[in-house]
Amino acid sequence: MFKTYLKTAWRNLQQHKSNSFINIAGLTVGFAAFLLIFLVIQYEQSFEDFHENKNEIYRVVRIGRAKENREYRTGVPLPVTQAIRSNFPQLKNVAAISGDNDVQVSITGTDGSVLKNFKEQHVMIAEPSFFQMFNFPFIAGNSKTALNDVNTILLTKDVAKKYFGDWHAAMGKTVKVYGEIMKVTGVLDNLPVNTDFPLSVVVSYATLMKFSDPNDWGSISDENYCFVQLNKNASREQFDKLLSQFTDKYIKPVNPGYFLSLQPLKEIHFDNRYGNFTGRTFSEDLILALSIIGIFLLVIACVNFINVTTAQAINRAKEVGVRKVLGSSRKQLVMQFLGETGITTFIALLGSVIVALACLSLVNSLLGVHITSASLFTSKFITGILAAFVVVTFLSGFYPALVLSGFKSVNVLKSAVTVSGNKGISLRRGLVVFQFVIAQSLIIGTLIVASQMNYFRNADLGFDKHAVINASFPKDSISKTKMDFIKNEIGKINGVQQVSFSVFMPSGGGGWATDLRTVENTDMQKPNMIVQMKPADTAFFNLYDLKLVAGRKYFASDTIREFVVNETVVRNLGLTSPDKAIGKMISVAGKLAPIVGVVKDFHTFSLRDAISPTVLTAMKPQYGVANIKIDMQKAKSVIGDLKKLWGKYYPDYVFEYGFLDKTLEYYYQQENELAVLYKIFSGIAIVISCLGLYGLISFMAVQRRKEIGIRKVLGAPVRDIVVMLSKEFTFLIVIAFLIASPIAWYYMHQWLQQYAYRIDINYWFFIATIFCSLIIAWLTVGYTAIKAALANPVKSLRTE
Repeated sequence: MFKTYLKTAWRNLQQHKSNSFINIAGLTVGFAAFLLIFLVIQYEQSFEDFHENKNEIYRVVRIGRAKENREYRTGVPLPVTQAIRSNFPQLKNVAAISGDNDVQVSITGTDGSVLKNFKEQHVMIAEPSFFQMFNFPFIAGNSKTALNDVNTILLTKDVAKKYFGDWHAAMGKTVKVYGEIMKVTGVLDNLPVNTDFPLSVVVSYATLMKFSDPNDWGSISDENYCFVQLNKNASREQFDKLLSQFTDKYIKPVNPGYFLSLQPLKEIHFDNRYGNFTGRTFSEDLILALSIIGIFLLVIACVNFINVTTAQAINRAKEVGVRKVLGSSRKQLVMQFLGETGITTFIALLGSVIVALACLSLVNSLLGVHITSASLFTSKFITGILAAFVVVTFLSGFYPALVLSGFKSVNVLKSAVTVSGNKGISLRRGLVVFQFVIAQSLIIGTLIVASQMNYFRNADLGFDKHAVINASFPKDSISKTKMDFIKNEIGKINGVQQVSFSVFMPSGGGGWATDLRTVENTDMQKPNMIVQMKPADTAFFNLYDLKLVAGRKYFASDTIREFVVNETVVRNLGLTSPDKAIGKMISVAGKLAPIVGVVKDFHTFSLRDAISPTVLTAMKPQYGVANIKIDMQKAKSVIGDLKKLWGKYYPDYVFEYGFLDKTLEYYYQQENELAVLYKIFSGIAIVISCLGLYGLISFMAVQRRKEIGIRKVLGAPVRDIVVMLSKEFTFLIVIAFLIASPIAWYYMHQWLQQYAYRIDINYWFFIATIFCSLIIAWLTVGYTAIKAALANPVKSLRTE
């Protein structure tokens, strides 16, 4: 019996090639989108999943006490880790890890001479206990002791091979980092792709503490993390209460502006309020949105199948009638039609797997993920697609099977069959509306996301970001003596317009979070505010076009003697105008000096965040970034000359550079990814929806062929017939738009709230959506409508 069903199903698919192609194409596209979304979500949710103690590990984070524009930060003061370890012996483990970017690593010989130079994007600084808490396996060395001593370092297998040719040869060798000779005491296995810890090079935390004040509770680096591991039966809520008491004892006397809290390890990859070492997060809201979109794309593919199949049902009415006369039951007919649906779905599923495999490299490049073809053959994935196959077969095939099997044999054989009942038509119209609600919601979302991204690109950041090259240079004592000379040499390069040295870029390169106190502050244990400190030379103001609104720039100096602050600092000090800040004595990072100037507010972080209070001052020994304004028409030659200059005067230092505007774009990587995804998915939804429209217009053209014939005989022009057939679909699309608009407005309004600086949702987003939808629908409907209008009325009326 099953074999007969299968043969019959296959024969019918071959007989109705056009409908089969439309159904298979729609389901293939829907399935492929669903499978790719499933793979992306599976990959993102696997981050840090390989750690044995993942459910017990928490990151200690800082949360601002101010409820308005509340700040969420990752780093903690250096003494926090040891203080938590001492105060809470009941903890299973405590570990500190810090991160640094773009660090020079030199391979040294036995005599200390430099043999090779490398620039590492990430260098981590960790305590030995970090590797007891997390499962990053060693392939050489002892995880418990490898980082116990000052000037010891770990390398991953690939990095060790890059440095020494063979990772086995790395143990005991020396490298130079931060001007210090360090001994390789361990080799880590290559890291899995699903981790936010870029542990390619790991320096011992003892090395950091050698150059730091272990009792400095005021200074904070956002890259200095503290992790704690609770016992299995311990309550996070209870420890948060203990941590609150700890904050009151150690943090509040120094800085009452924030408190410490716990963040579960499993949330780090998804929480963009805090971020992580890689700078890449994938929010749970985005995962939810992608899940919903994936399901909806598959559902509208099913809807398309239903519309096309039922539209052509009348063509198979006689087959059903003959089968019933010969003794087939309705159950048997339902099983046959479900079998046809199953074959169609299976073919579409196979096609979608091929499409998904072909698109994997594109998805990896677009989203910055590392999904391999092996992901399509895991037990979890196979179970998922088999479940989807069963659900899609049932959703797509059940209603058409009921319609087709429900024909009465007497009516069929008398040619009196019809599938134009009010319920059937209403359902099909409702399905078309449903399809276009999804499609139009995605179009509105796409326009809003694209507009927000355009706002990011063109927003006034308070400084000039264009045509600026940022290049780091060494900060060792010998290099510092060359600083003025190098600056002059850079200025002589043809195409260089301005040069400035600083510790950080104005935005995108971090800053020192430190305390600011006024002399009027009687409680010197409580700062007035936490500021971002950005030391730079005086040329920094002109190069970045920072606007002075009061006072002057500080004078050139090697050390802190004067401060320039931004307008936010003035407001936070309670001053009514920038002019009143001039001459005011403040202490920043323990250095007392007057405010000599106020600059207009500029963004030190992304446009997600409110502008931070910022202080600029001179601190020449700490400069390590060259800011170079160039003529972009001469960019290639300028870069070449800079590389030669670095090679001549810094032979042991790798020259690397970046354009500031490109660096700042990284802030919005996830938004860029989201914008592209919306464009792709809205396009897919439109394509599948148009196939559904095609199914319904085909159905109506067949059902109304006699009416059209009579109208033509009575003199109706082709134009009137086309309008008659098209106006209903126009009405359906308008209904869909009225439903989609408030839904899209609500969710996109919620999405925009995460940004301190955002666009307004204007009416043109909705006008553009309905206009595009109508044009696409008219083009889809037009072909079939014109074909029906041009048909010979004799053929449709000859049976009367």
